[in-house]
Amino acid sequence: MEPILIFGHRNPDTDSICSAISLARLKELKGESAQACRLGNISKETEFVLKSFNIDAPKLLSTVSAQISDLTRVEKKTINHKDSLKRALEIMTEENFSSLPVVNSKNHLRGMIHVSDIANAYLNIDYSELFSKYYTTYENLKDVLEGEVISGEYPSGKIEASLKGVSEYRNIAAGDIVITTTLLDSIDDLIDLGVNMIILCCDKDDVILPRDSKTPILRVNKSLFKTIPLISQSVSILSIMNHEKFYSFSTDDYLIDIKDIMKESTQTNFPVVDKNGEVYGTIRTKNLINFTRKNVVLVDHNEAAQSVAGLKDAKIIQVVDHHKFGNFETNEPVKINAETVGCTCTIIYGLYKEAGIVPPKEIAGLMLSAILSDTLLFKSPTCTEKDIQVVKELAAISGIENYEAFGMDMLIAGTSLSDKTPEEILTMDQKEFSMNGVKLAISQVNTVDVKGVLDQQASLEKAMAETNAKNDYQLSVLVITDIVKAGSMLLVVGEPTLVERGFHTTLTNNTAWVDGVVSRKKQVVPFLMAASQGV
Repeated sequence: MEPILIFGHRNPDTDSICSAISLARLKELKGESAQACRLGNISKETEFVLKSFNIDAPKLLSTVSAQISDLTRVEKKTINHKDSLKRALEIMTEENFSSLPVVNSKNHLRGMIHVSDIANAYLNIDYSELFSKYYTTYENLKDVLEGEVISGEYPSGKIEASLKGVSEYRNIAAGDIVITTTLLDSIDDLIDLGVNMIILCCDKDDVILPRDSKTPILRVNKSLFKTIPLISQSVSILSIMNHEKFYSFSTDDYLIDIKDIMKESTQTNFPVVDKNGEVYGTIRTKNLINFTRKNVVLVDHNEAAQSVAGLKDAKIIQVVDHHKFGNFETNEPVKINAETVGCTCTIIYGLYKEAGIVPPKEIAGLMLSAILSDTLLFKSPTCTEKDIQVVKELAAISGIENYEAFGMDMLIAGTSLSDKTPEEILTMDQKEFSMNGVKLAISQVNTVDVKGVLDQQASLEKAMAETNAKNDYQLSVLVITDIVKAGSMLLVVGEPTLVERGFHTTLTNNTAWVDGVVSRKKQVVPFLMAASQGV
């Protein structure tokens, strides 16, 4: 069974990563299959936390769009390149296919065979050169003719002999395959000539005595006129397969990427290859309708704009979040764990207690770190008494006695931005919003050196302007939060009215200091939202 995928928002912060890991571990402890994921690169702060508790970063997830491997129906029929035309036609008739993928002995894709290829082969076959011009095997011949070996040693493998009729007696040579009937007393003479094999057409009631010879006699209970056309059906697919280009896909390919290719192509069946290079099956356009959706859990967010690509193809089974819910919609009921607390991990710890499970020491450390990060060591207005109490309990479990000192080390470790480009600073923790028709982005970074960040102001403004143009934002705001002074410098590019109204300030050189503002959720977004009502 595929694991439940648990992930936070894009540009993940410490809470987003630690929440995903902690909830995935809880589900595993409860006997469920779950996998923590991330939607972007981890920050220095998060890297510090993971390293402190010897935890690997979660798997990077780019999309949860439906893949070919999620389809509920994939046709599994293939044809081996050495199989007969008759076998290919039987499969095509049974499955109502007009083509089939051709594979070798290792089940690797060799090509495609179409019913038109077989029809053209029948029209052009020269029976006198059948076995010399086309590849086939003794096994195919026996199978197609439904023959019975009544005498001699029947050969195996590729047929390299010439096919002759007994009427060509004067031209028959040793090593030929000869087709004859019981009406002609020719068996012994043919054996004396040293032919390779005798195909004997007879009635099912005819009695044919075996010969004391190694020359194989293949009895076929059909008339000569029926047998000769059947022999052409023993030709192997390998002999007539053309090498025209065709589309094939991988099990990892996304349905959204292949739909247009399938729609525009004249090809009706499309081979699918797995990661080992083996043919997984074939698909047709009608197969794309039904697929198994991936089960996902959203933590620390609930809006599609902040989530993974392809979310509409997935099944959201749970949301654990401490943010407001906006434009959240699912096709089926979903379990929601939401509280007005400062951190998602505060909620997740409650789920541990609800399940009667004490989190492992390292997981307790992750959740403690996330709460200290999201509440800025309890200085953020989003912090609640419950957050503080949970940190105390997690500190006891994790063995971190001085969690204030640990939290400061963590925040300082994550505030160095000297090695970050302006684009990276903006996207470390960026979220998109729409406020009364105004589309904008709000980025936030925590630091102990606001001046150092503003040394790059010109480059930051250029990057913000490019972001606005690319995404049709009317406004970009970078919140540079000083974790020591407990306030933020706002850097604004775009229409400044919302910011100036929301914070009752006037921008100077596109900046404004707002004392006591450390929370985007509670102290930036609500003020801008209120200001937008008058725009």
